[in-house]
Amino acid sequence: MTALSHEKTVLPPPKLLLVDDVPANLVALEAVLAPLGCDLVRASSGEAALRALLRDDFAAILLDVQMPGLDGFQTAQLIRRRERSRHIPIVFLTAVSKEREFIYQGYAHGAVDYLVKPFNPDILRAKIAVLVELHQRREQVRVQAEELLRHEREAHERDSAIRYQTLVDSMPQGVWVSAADGSTERVNRVWSALSHRGLHGSWLDAVHPDDRPLAEERWTAALAGGETFECEVRIEGRWYLARALPERDARGTIQRWIGTATDVDDQRRDREVLSAALQAKDDFLAAASHELRTPLAAAKAQVQLTARRLERQSVDENTARSLKIVAAQIDRMTRLVEDLLDISRLATGRLSLQLTEYDLCERIRSEVERIQALSPSHALSVDLPERLPIVADRDRIDQVVINLLTNAVRYSPGGGPVVLSARQRLDTIEVAVTDRGLGIPVEKQAGIFERFGRAHGARYGGLGLGLTIAQGIVEQHGGRIWVESTGQPGEGTTFRFELPLRPEARPSNA
Repeated sequence: MTALSHEKTVLPPPKLLLVDDVPANLVALEAVLAPLGCDLVRASSGEAALRALLRDDFAAILLDVQMPGLDGFQTAQLIRRRERSRHIPIVFLTAVSKEREFIYQGYAHGAVDYLVKPFNPDILRAKIAVLVELHQRREQVRVQAEELLRHEREAHERDSAIRYQTLVDSMPQGVWVSAADGSTERVNRVWSALSHRGLHGSWLDAVHPDDRPLAEERWTAALAGGETFECEVRIEGRWYLARALPERDARGTIQRWIGTATDVDDQRRDREVLSAALQAKDDFLAAASHELRTPLAAAKAQVQLTARRLERQSVDENTARSLKIVAAQIDRMTRLVEDLLDISRLATGRLSLQLTEYDLCERIRSEVERIQALSPSHALSVDLPERLPIVADRDRIDQVVINLLTNAVRYSPGGGPVVLSARQRLDTIEVAVTDRGLGIPVEKQAGIFERFGRAHGARYGGLGLGLTIAQGIVEQHGGRIWVESTGQPGEGTTFRFELPLRPEARPSNA
């Protein structure tokens, strides 16, 4: 602890409050007390005395008893009620009564003395001198206590600063500390080493010129809004995640910013490699899908042509069944190719919509009837109003409905009911497909809309593209799609999607 100076602290002259409604008496009191070297403050009434006490602190109050308005006793009562002034010594001065009950009343109201006029000036001055000296001693002790506390606080802050600097220097990350206005105040050794700048200038000076505009924009926004700052930047040829959090006091005011620079160069390069690989895969799928469409269309045409020729000839049943199987497999391959093309269109933003107005209920009923014919073991039903006019891409919304219905059938291997319902809610339409099948485990629900995401693996077929395509189509219409399931077998799953009545077609990147 830093040693305090033993020199006596110089205090301002103490103040004495003189209260009397007679100006001549105030002049006389000033003449008597002038040798004490105090700052003498006049008050001509009890109300004026109370106002003076709101402004200043006093070593003592000399208070006349007989005054118009608030008399001395009433004024003393009010002085004693206030926390700041209740301990100020009061000396009553009176020329009216020397009766014992009046003297007692004065002491009862907190007086330290009760003097009757005319009084001996030397005695009054001596009494007040004692009160002033006591006040000065109390003030000296208070000031010294504050000075001691200040020195202790400064020593603690110095120790804390040393410990803090030691802590941040031991961190493997670059660390900087900025003032509330963003100016850099402190950095650790790692930051100094990686930036080669230390405390010279702003921490932004170490950022690569190509990355600095974005970093400055986000840093300025963080300083203005008091929000977390975060930006990936290059420093000395490597990528770092620069992040800063505001440090606030008890009132929520930002005192400083604590910033860190974490090396993410390897992770970023891994992401770039992965991104390039994914892009290459998407490009391959798109190209392969386009190339497959032509031979599949030719194969489909040849099968249809062969089937028509054989209709005019007598062929055995096995040949006819084989042709049907080949045609079904070609249709399956064609649907797979179309799904892959849709995935490519969604990834590149080239899935365009052809918006028309039509009755959604009519289309839903038609698709349910068609799928019911293909899945006789499932009881498909609808819960629909008579009509639901909507503006949307009819074929694409049909695709969403078909994907959800076939999913419901696929994951209800034991058969059972599947219900498709639709309702208008203000300016949106909500469609729901509910089954009583396997359900989707809660922990897998977040990933089922991702490409090739399947809650139950490959056991029930499918590539895991249908829900991804459905989500892309719905979002392209400005809607949303979600799943509800407890994950318990037999309790099934509900898929819901919501569409605006009149969406704005999102522009294509094609």
